[in-house]
Amino acid sequence: MENDNTIIFNNLADCYKNPWIKDKKERQRIIDIVNKFGIKKGMQILEPGCGNGEFTPFILKKIGKKGVVWLVDISDKMLKIAKRNLKNKKNLRYINCCASKIPVEKNFFDMVIVFNSFPHFYPKKIFIKEFYRVLKNNGFLIIAHDFPREKINRIHNKANFDMDKNLLPGKREMFKMLKKQGFVIKRYDNKVYYLLIAIKIIYNVRSAI
Repeated sequence: MENDNTIIFNNLADCYKNPWIKDKKERQRIIDIVNKFGIKKGMQILEPGCGNGEFTPFILKKIGKKGVVWLVDISDKMLKIAKRNLKNKKNLRYINCCASKIPVEKNFFDMVIVFNSFPHFYPKKIFIKEFYRVLKNNGFLIIAHDFPREKINRIHNKANFDMDKNLLPGKREMFKMLKKQGFVIKRYDNKVYYLLIAIKIIYNVRSAI
């Protein structure tokens, strides 16, 4: 799927625009969603599937001068546009790679924010495993969309994506994958928007005895 997605999103790069760029109401809706993530100043944040970087400013406003956002995308064209869109922004790092294998050490990030991109990660278990690896203990994994799951899947189906690979799984399957990897589910919303918050918790067996 890595090569397929590279081709698909390279082709979409020049024409893809998010509605909140010009629509103030949509922009406020995204701000309201981001406010629920729990982002704190100084955080090291990974944004896999960052696309053209139009979502990144919402994160930057939260992390302050000492925080850093690491933008990862498999599409070199999307990442090139992201660099152009964010050219006046600081505290950014760019990595052109598949988010299933990120070239950073383990326990590196305070938070991983997957916004509007998780359905395109396949196989999803591999990506979840990688997000767990790069997160610090007590680090947060945020999987979010500006629409609920059912609408997201309809949009991708209408756009002729392979729905065997580009599906946003149901609640039960998502919980199963995350818990199997070691995540603890903290929040799940799927009404007006989609928001799943999980935390990486490594229990100290010795201290528990």
